[in-house]
Amino acid sequence: MKNLLPNNSFFDELASDYDQMVSFEKAVENKKRILKNFITPGMKYAADLGCGSGVDSIAFASSGLKVTAFDPSVEMLEVAKENAEREKVRVAFHNNSIDSISEDFDDQFDLAVSLGNTFANIDRERLGKSLQRCKQILKHQGILLIQVLNYEKIINEKQRIVNITKGADKFFIRFYDFIDNEITFNILIFKKEKPSEHKLISTKLFPHTRDDFDAILKKLEFSKVEYFSEFELATFHKEQSKDLIIRAIKE
Repeated sequence: MKNLLPNNSFFDELASDYDQMVSFEKAVENKKRILKNFITPGMKYAADLGCGSGVDSIAFASSGLKVTAFDPSVEMLEVAKENAEREKVRVAFHNNSIDSISEDFDDQFDLAVSLGNTFANIDRERLGKSLQRCKQILKHQGILLIQVLNYEKIINEKQRIVNITKGADKFFIRFYDFIDNEITFNILIFKKEKPSEHKLISTKLFPHTRDDFDAILKKLEFSKVEYFSEFELATFHKEQSKDLIIRAIKE
């Protein structure tokens, strides 16, 4: 039986290799290009929910927003702080899961973003509370932007290989195990020059669908909720779309 790590422990273990796996510099430039489409005139304050190594936080801060970032992984936050310092941007980092964000942050943000599949790491029992906290930290007419993978397509096709990435000195193989309608996410990491030196880390994912989000967001009475397949705002199709992009506005 595979040893499954709790979510925060999984990302603690991954933290030192994460930027190499995602090609950090390219990822930041890509997010700067994408996210500028969601920054409207008058926006000043943004929350990055599940900030990881700080890619999105740095992209927003580079665009002139004041950014507060949250993540449950202590090790990821240390990497994010180093990245922000190197990129010469100011970001306030906090060690919190979304559902544990302090009430001190209520009604503080014009924009709250949760990208990179963060919500798939939140179990079903905490999904509603997490979305509720997203609404509570937003100002009136604030925008919530969420990106997760389209798990209806993933479960239907049961494609095990997610991605194979070559970093500076390591390979990263990301793949799924499908067991009794549950998904285990695995990352195999090994050195190019010595593949025998490797590690495998695994954690459980929670495959929330559009219908899951829609039921909760409507109950929370967001004034407008839209679903897209990509950041260019193409129409979402549950049988075809790779991603599920959600944009919701707090009334």
